[in-house]
Amino acid sequence: MPALRFHSIAKASASAIIVTLITAGCATTHPSPPTKKNTPPQTPVAQAKPLTAKQGLHAEPIHIKPSAPKRYVVKKGDTLWAIAKRYLHSPWNWPEIWYDNPHIKNPHWIYPGDILSLYYVNGKPRVTITGGPSITGLPTVVLKPSVTYQPLPKNQHPIPIQTITPFLVYPRVVPVKMFKHAPHIVAGADSRILYQSGNQVYVRGLPANSHTAWYSVYRSKGALKDPKTGKIIGHEVAYLGNIHITHHGKISTGILKHTREEITAGDRLLPLVQKHYDYTFMPRAPQNQIHAQIISLFNSISMVGQYQVVVIDSGTKSGLQRGDVLAVDKPGRRITDHFATRKESRQVKLPNQHIGLIMVFRTFKRISYALVMSATRPIMVDDLVHNP
Repeated sequence: MPALRFHSIAKASASAIIVTLITAGCATTHPSPPTKKNTPPQTPVAQAKPLTAKQGLHAEPIHIKPSAPKRYVVKKGDTLWAIAKRYLHSPWNWPEIWYDNPHIKNPHWIYPGDILSLYYVNGKPRVTITGGPSITGLPTVVLKPSVTYQPLPKNQHPIPIQTITPFLVYPRVVPVKMFKHAPHIVAGADSRILYQSGNQVYVRGLPANSHTAWYSVYRSKGALKDPKTGKIIGHEVAYLGNIHITHHGKISTGILKHTREEITAGDRLLPLVQKHYDYTFMPRAPQNQIHAQIISLFNSISMVGQYQVVVIDSGTKSGLQRGDVLAVDKPGRRITDHFATRKESRQVKLPNQHIGLIMVFRTFKRISYALVMSATRPIMVDDLVHNP
């Protein structure tokens, strides 16, 4: 669907880390076909991974748009989401019409110049590659250092990668047990109550035999509750900085590093994240029925819009995965019908209103982060989330 490695086919400047949320996974490696001089290498549009008919919940058949092209040549700047929209009203159903060509070395990759053909098998639509670089092979060339400047396409919605990076690198919502049992700061080396980079502090709760030297420090911003049961399912937390543990023991000693805010007793330690995150997402419909609600908003007090982040009360326990696309509804109001007949109830619930789409980009057991892909009205806490 900045799909989300946020790449488009268009070549981007190495200094401009701006991505398009719509592309669904650009390759980091290319096939190795015969050598051809002075021909620039192509970058794939995306990796289209096929699914079986019921790997997603689709009670209705897939409908191809009447305007869908029988033959389409992939162009630079295309995205997987844009290509899917040429064929489908629901682009997240693309994996169900994609067909691998077994004669292609890398059948999942789509490159500029590839020819996509639409045909039907037993009445079911299929799209596959019938010509272009994926079949004829991509040239290999020797690259020389250079700088290329290219304007972003005006018909696409560029998104800074930092829109979701903080949510992938630093947790913003922590499960109850993890936060409850996390080690905490008990005091500093002197009598002050606020600490910053360079200050020595003491930590309680770290394993005495641990060899882990680096942690991140977080502070709770409030508990998140299940809207149905009222039970706490997580803590919204703020990242404060890092700490280097210099001595492990019943009471450990550490030095604060790179603090963003002043740290105090009671702030919690969680393992420092030091891994590469995959920014590649394949937008699709969920494989299970999802009925959830929005329980928290980020960087907003009461409402959010396109390309902002929300938290929903559903996660891996319900079968949610990265890339799942969900619809958002505004719950219908309950009103009194003053004109109801004697046989009719005076209390009426109005229909829910569809107001947008979100895409899940990080999952936990009972909660998930999702990015607002589109919205016709402001999205708020308690809005309903379900299969598109």
